[in-house]
Amino acid sequence: MSRQESRDHDLFVQANTDFQQRGYSALARRLPALRQALDRMPADYGQLVEQAGQHVVRVSDPGDVLMMMVGLSAAAGKNGSGATGATALPNVYGDIALMLASEAVEARRYEEGISYLDRVLKVQPKNWLLLVEKAAALQGLGRWNDALVLADAALADDDMLMLLHRGPFHRRRGFSLIELGRLDEAKAAYEAALQIDPDDANAKRELEYIAELKGGASPTAPQVLSPLSLTPAPPIR
Repeated sequence: MSRQESRDHDLFVQANTDFQQRGYSALARRLPALRQALDRMPADYGQLVEQAGQHVVRVSDPGDVLMMMVGLSAAAGKNGSGATGATALPNVYGDIALMLASEAVEARRYEEGISYLDRVLKVQPKNWLLLVEKAAALQGLGRWNDALVLADAALADDDMLMLLHRGPFHRRRGFSLIELGRLDEAKAAYEAALQIDPDDANAKRELEYIAELKGGASPTAPQVLSPLSLTPAPPIR
């Protein structure tokens, strides 16, 4: 990690501490610096790259780091790569983009949020955290079909980390399907989320809502919050 990247990582850690303690309002004073940091992202900032004869892994979830390292170890010598080892580093600019996008989505500046996400998705197209956030932003704009296409593509992807994190995409898929009036498909999507996590409270709430709609209840206005939101309300509706 370069000195500048290390400083940008320190900035993210400080901002994340503020966010965890006081929510989105605490990020306001850090937003200009976070935006400047994102502007410094290298053009080749992939989640898995080779540098100096080693694999460099950049993912945010500790469990994902472990899975990536195990996968690389199992594949060593089988794919013709010249890399002889692996190093895990913080996904500094991916995390910064997610924080900026999350703040923008929470404030209903959906297009701005998408712009942050797309900058990193160009070099990290399988970053599931960014993809889930983008689906939320698309839904905030009422672009239900676009969010559905994104979720369907993610669920069809056989990438290891995408397979591990299918639940959020089933939920986002279900949300779009409700708004499109395709209630049976939405029900199936949330049931799929519950198969992955039987304690998924969001999926349970949405299934109750679908049952109410089928019983003749009037639809309620969708409330799209960032997946990272600390707002103590149901994160979907």
